[in-house]
Amino acid sequence: MFFRKKKVEVESKEDPIGVSSSAKQDEDIYIEAQEPEMLFAEDLDLNVKTESKIMKPSIISEGFEFIGEVRSQGDLTVDGTLRGTLSLNAVLVGAGGVLEGDVSCNRMCVKGTFSGRLECIDLIVGSAAVVDGNIAFQSITIQRGGVIKGMVFKKE
Repeated sequence: MFFRKKKVEVESKEDPIGVSSSAKQDEDIYIEAQEPEMLFAEDLDLNVKTESKIMKPSIISEGFEFIGEVRSQGDLTVDGTLRGTLSLNAVLVGAGGVLEGDVSCNRMCVKGTFSGRLECIDLIVGSAAVVDGNIAFQSITIQRGGVIKGMVFKKE
């Protein structure tokens, strides 16, 4: 809940609520009370993120095509087509998904088609997946039937 501060005059000059001793006894003493206030969506800063906030995964659905740049600390599932530059925590390219471009992420699982430049920590290539491009990874898993073309580098 959000609150607006409101000043309230204290009747007693004693210190029943822990008002600081720096206040002079012969002056009026004020403390801050909080009153509920309505807050509208326009007033919120939606770009502020907390470390404890759990982010929901984003999805590019089948039949949807996106061209551009994607940046997030969350996860992305691509079942449609995505072309561009990505910087994410984790990427899953579904069986019918197509991802083309430059990708930087912690984890990537490809079940469909990926082409471009990839830099990741963990890479999983599914049994029907095709991965083509410059691939840099720390660990890799390739299921039987998975295809990798291009330059492949193991990062230390």
